[in-house]
Formats: sequence, C-alpha cells, structure tokens
Amino acid sequence: MGAPNGCLVLAWVLAALLLVQETDTQSSVEPSQPSRQAAEHSRRVDVAWSMTVIPPITVLPTMSSWNPAHNGRVCSTWGDFHYKTFDGDVFRFPGLCNYVLSAHCGAAYEDFNVQLRRGLAGSRPTITHVVLKTQGLVLEASNGSVLINGRREELPYSRAGLLVEQSSVYIKVTVRPLLTFMWNGEDSALLELDPKYANQTCGLCGDFNGLPAVNEFYSHNARLTPLQFGNLQKLDGPTEQCQDPPSSLAGNCTDVEGVCRRTLLGPAFAECNKLVDPTAYVAACTQDLCRCPTCPCATFVEYSRQCAHAGGQPQDWRGPDLCREWLP
Repeated sequence: MGAPNGCLVLAWVLAALLLVQETDTQSSVEPSQPSRQAAEHSRRVDVAWSMTVIPPITVLPTMSSWNPAHNGRVCSTWGDFHYKTFDGDVFRFPGLCNYVLSAHCGAAYEDFNVQLRRGLAGSRPTITHVVLKTQGLVLEASNGSVLINGRREELPYSRAGLLVEQSSVYIKVTVRPLLTFMWNGEDSALLELDPKYANQTCGLCGDFNGLPAVNEFYSHNARLTPLQFGNLQKLDGPTEQCQDPPSSLAGNCTDVEGVCRRTLLGPAFAECNKLVDPTAYVAACTQDLCRCPTCPCATFVEYSRQCAHAGGQPQDWRGPDLCREWLP
C-alpha cells in the first residue's frame, strides 16, 4: 500500500517541476507587455535619432544613371544655361560673367580650377571662354584657339600628363589622372573627375558629395535659389565688375505638342532611358520651349551625350522637322 502512495507523490513532484520549467521558458521568450512597449519605444527613439530630414528645394528633378562609372563623376552645362552637378541636380543659371565651374577646394594645394564664361550669339547662349588651371599650367580656350601659359599652341599638345586634342566636334583636355574636360566650342561642356575628389570640390558643379541638393543649395542653414547659388561662383577679373543676372519668375512652360516627351521617351532613346533617367531632361526641354526655339535641340543632344558616356548607344533621334541641322 505504501508504494503506490509514494509513486503518486513522485508523479506530482515531476509535474510541478515541468510546469515551472515551461513558465521560465515562456518568460525568456515572450517579454511582458510593459517590457515589449519599452523595447518598441527604444527602437522608435533610435530610428528617430538616425534620420535626417532634408527639406525640398526648387531645382529640376534629379537625374541618375544605372552605370556606376557614370554616376557622380560627370558635370555638364549645355543649351539655355542648363547645368548638371556631379550629384545629379539640374538647374538653370543665366549668368554671363566668369564663373568657377569646378575647383579643388579645402586642400592646401589646388589640383585644378576650371572656369567658364558664357555669352549670347544672337539670342542663343554659348560658352565664349574657358580657363583650366592645373599642375602649374594655365590653359585658355576661346574662338577656336588654345593658349597654354599665354602661348598659342598647335594641337594635339602633350606635356607632363596633359593632353589637349581637337576633333571636328570637341576640344578635349585630359589631365592624368585627375580629370577630363570637353567643350564643343559652342554651348556645351563636360567635366569628369577622378573619384578621389569626392566631397572636395566647389563651383557650379557642386561639392561632389553624392547627395543631391545638400550643401550646394544651402548657406547658413538657408535654402538658396539656383540664381543665388550661381552668383556665389562668380570670379571677376582684377578690374571687372560684372553684373549678376536679374531675377525672373519661372514661366508656366508646357509641352503642348509633346515634343519633349515624345523625343526623350521615344524609341531612339529606349536604351538610354535604362541608363540615364530622362526626367530632368524632359523638364529642361519644357523650360526651353518658353525661352529659346532651338534650345530643346541642345537638350536632346545633351541627353544623347550623357547616354553615350554612360555606355549606351543612342539612335538618330532627329526628324525632317526636328533639329535636322544639329549633330546627333
């Protein structure tokens, strides 16, 4: 009789132990409701502290490229005073003075400094003068001539890592391993920098920090308009007092006939649309329609150029009544 009672007691002890172990396990896996709320609050606080809110700014939509070698290394200007920074902002700045396009800033020694001046050929904007300073040399280009340290040089010219070439379309300056600069002798210029200069540049091309609209269009925590930003890059000569461009309200430009979207999103640029986002160029083209009848052609050419530089093969986008006289 005693043995069965002992077994019964032992069974109750084992059951109690199992119940205690299960309770401890659940406590370690599932925290109490107050603990879960505290942990969730902690996570929300951590996320809030890690976020940076950047207010919007009035510039054209940011373009991007799917080609990593093309992203964030190319700055360009073209047509009706359009500029694209290294970081992808596209803006319009109608200044006719001498401006720093891009320079090596914040270092004890300035590796390069590129300046340009725009003018008007009739009503059509053009680049009239380019200055490039690097490695103790000063290169000046204008009106089809090239001066190096004040002397006119025949092209191609090569010296100590500097190569200056001229084709039927471009003057091309290569400074190994720093930069490549190209100018079509008219309205368009393109500058490509070595990635080591990231976050070390200033000028109309921006700071090359990989963040669109950050720093370029802010000064003392205040947002700058493209006009204000452009004026900050002016570099007058010793006796020059060039006037800033007047402020003007942006026109309500519309692409009534759809020529901008039809061309830039059409079959000729189908491959390009996969490499370079056309959004900013559609917006620039639409602005062109308000100001300059031939300037949309310059935007089409620029998009074609950016596509080719990103590794694409744009087709002939011109038509019988569309920019036939422009080189593709």
